[in-house]
Amino acid sequence: MDTKKVRYGKSSEFYLNVKNDFFNKNQLYIKKQKEFAKVYKAQPPRLQCKNCDYKLSTDPDFTKDEIGYALCEKCGHLNGMHQDTQEFCDIVYTADGGKKYSENYTAKDIDEYNYRVATVYAPKAEFLYSSILGKHIKPTELSYLDLGCGSGHFVSALKKIGLSKSHGTEVSKSQIDFGNAMIGDEVLREHKLEDTKLTVRNSTAQVISMIGVLEHLDDPRAILKEIKDNDNILYCYLCIPTFSFSVFLEIFSKSIFHRQLSCAHTHLYTENSINHFCQEFGFEIDSEWWFGTDMVDLFRHIYVSLDELNCSEKCKTLWRDSFSPIIDSLQLEMDKKKASSEVHLLLKKYKI
Repeated sequence: MDTKKVRYGKSSEFYLNVKNDFFNKNQLYIKKQKEFAKVYKAQPPRLQCKNCDYKLSTDPDFTKDEIGYALCEKCGHLNGMHQDTQEFCDIVYTADGGKKYSENYTAKDIDEYNYRVATVYAPKAEFLYSSILGKHIKPTELSYLDLGCGSGHFVSALKKIGLSKSHGTEVSKSQIDFGNAMIGDEVLREHKLEDTKLTVRNSTAQVISMIGVLEHLDDPRAILKEIKDNDNILYCYLCIPTFSFSVFLEIFSKSIFHRQLSCAHTHLYTENSINHFCQEFGFEIDSEWWFGTDMVDLFRHIYVSLDELNCSEKCKTLWRDSFSPIIDSLQLEMDKKKASSEVHLLLKKYKI
C-alpha cells in the first residue's frame, strides 16, 4: 500500500507582494541574465546528463539566450549544453563574498526577514515536520543541517517550530553574517565551495535539507551519493525547480526576464528524472508537495509587455485586477497535474 503523502498548491501572496523588482526592474534583470548566459556559454560543452550521466545528444531541443538545452533520452532531465564548471560556480556564487548572488535573497531589515520566514519558509518547515511526525520518530529529537542555507530563513523557521537542533552551512560569507545577525545566534557557518562534499560526508545531522540548492551544485550526483553513504542521515529534504510551463514562456519571451531557466539555473528536473535519481541512490519519496509560480510568471510576462508597449495605466490595471484573483486557482490545477515549476520532496533511505 502506498502511504506517500502528496500536497498541492500554495498562495502566491509573497511573490506578488515582495518580488516587485521582477516587474519594475525588468531591464536590469535581463542585463544580469545576459551576463550569466555569456559566462555559461563560454564553458566547455556538456556531454553527459547532469542527473544520470547518460550521453547527451549534441542537437539541442531548443535554444534560449544562445544556449542550447537537451532532454536526456534516458531519464528525461533537461540539461543546459554547457558544464557548470568550478569557474562558473565561483563567478555566480562566491564572487565578492557572495554579495552579488545574495542580492535577491537578502532582506533589508528584520521585519522583511521575518516576513520572508513566515510566508515562504514556515510552510516548508511545517511540511517537513508533519511529514516526519508519526513515523515512530519525534521530529524534535532529530538534528537538522540546511546545506546552502543562504541567510538562514529555513533554519530560523525550523527553530520557531521547536526543532532546536537546526544549523545551516553556506558558501556566501555575507549571507552567513547577515543571517546570524537576524536570527540572533551563531547557528550558520561558512564552508568553502570545494568542501561541499566533505561537509555532507562529515555531517552528524539526521536530516539534511537543500532548499533550492541541488540544482546549483556543479556535481549533484556526488552530493546525493554522499548523503546515501552517510549513515547518520536518515532523511533528505529537497526543493528543486522543474521543467514547466514557465520555460515555454521564456522560449519566446526574449524581452522579459527569465526566472525559471537562466542565470544559475542551468538544468531542470522532471518527474522522470527525480524518480531516476531516487532509484539510483536508494531513496524513497516519503512526501511530496507540488506548487509553482507559472501563473505568476504568465501574469508578469503580460504585465511587463503591456508596460513596454506603452499601454495606459488603465489597461495595466484592468489586466492586474482581472488576472490576480485567479492566479492561485489556475496554478492549483497545474500543481495537481505535477506540472508546476517547483516540487518539495522528503526522501528517506530504504533502510528506514
